[in-house]
Amino acid sequence: MALSEGSVSILKACHPVLLENREAIGKTFYRNLFRDHPETKNMFNLSHFITDEDGKPGPQMLSLSDSVICFAKYCDQLEHLGQLVERVANKHVSVGVRSEHYPVVGGVLLQALEDVLGKEVFNEDVKAAVAEGYFFLANIFIATEEGMMKEKEQSEGGWRGWRKLVLKKKVVETPCHSSFYFAPEDGSNLMTFSPGQYISIRIPGSPYFLLRNYSLSSSSTSCMYRITVKKDGKVSSYLHDEAKEGDLLEISVPCGDFVADNAKYPIVLIGAGTGITPLVSMIRDAAERSFKATLIYRAHSEESHPLKEEVEDIVRDAEDISVHLFYTVNAAGEDISHDYSANTLDKIIPDKKSLFYICGPQGFTSNTVGYLKSIGVKKERIRHGNFGPLVADSETSK
Repeated sequence: MALSEGSVSILKACHPVLLENREAIGKTFYRNLFRDHPETKNMFNLSHFITDEDGKPGPQMLSLSDSVICFAKYCDQLEHLGQLVERVANKHVSVGVRSEHYPVVGGVLLQALEDVLGKEVFNEDVKAAVAEGYFFLANIFIATEEGMMKEKEQSEGGWRGWRKLVLKKKVVETPCHSSFYFAPEDGSNLMTFSPGQYISIRIPGSPYFLLRNYSLSSSSTSCMYRITVKKDGKVSSYLHDEAKEGDLLEISVPCGDFVADNAKYPIVLIGAGTGITPLVSMIRDAAERSFKATLIYRAHSEESHPLKEEVEDIVRDAEDISVHLFYTVNAAGEDISHDYSANTLDKIIPDKKSLFYICGPQGFTSNTVGYLKSIGVKKERIRHGNFGPLVADSETSK
């Protein structure tokens, strides 16, 4: 069932005013949601709501606004929303969003839009169109997420919601990174995940749970899930400083759409910092399948490079895998950051028709996308993983 023509017309007409009020909509929505339904804080990484020193809303606030803006723009071209639906649905499954949450969110969204835009702009006709559009999209999410949860639950070693796994092993990788290995307490199997996916971990907080996503850095067929974590933030610090081998932690089923397509093209994996974590899983999978792949990785220094020896072992035993490493400073402490550039990428990526997967800090990702485009890589061949909410770029929103 499609949206009514009248609602489509109104929603598309609303796009400019929604875009103009992007930040205010996100701030107001979450202010109202947490005021009226504080229990929903249990489903978010609250660090994503911190306003920066310039007053810019946190990424989760902008992600909500961007979803509303994109839907208004493409409500009659749903094929443009495929990636948004898939990525958000994966996130919802990982943190336990349920169908009964959607009416609550819908009511808060309508009130937030009225608060920001005013009743003259957000009149009864506009409100009705937005409500129709919201519940139309909500039904798509509910069906998609239920299908995903059912498939994961019925998979060997799979489950729905949260499951307690044992922390089997902690391994120090660098002065600021450690790896954590999890397995079922009863020794049963774990669900096979797709290389590039993540799990969510939640720990008790006061008064709300603390939650964070971590990419899986192990082989997708391993008997344990491994995450490699930089000590940064409350949950990460808890894992480093307080979690002990033998502890039980609540963990979600693996989720995420940042996975390599089974296509005929070679893949190029580009990462920086902890962005190496999903890429190690992906490069190992490529090696096991004898698939042509290139890993390009940038760290601050060789000392802060996690999983370096493991990557070297993978490359040593695989003919079709190549690795190129870049550091910000060398052993002498000299700045060598200029080594990573568009010209360098042009030289080490001979096939511009490869599929590109980028994971790292936002600035690194933005620069790398620009480098790739400048050397002839088409936008549609580039995918990037996000450590946090999906925030649209300017081209998506406008």
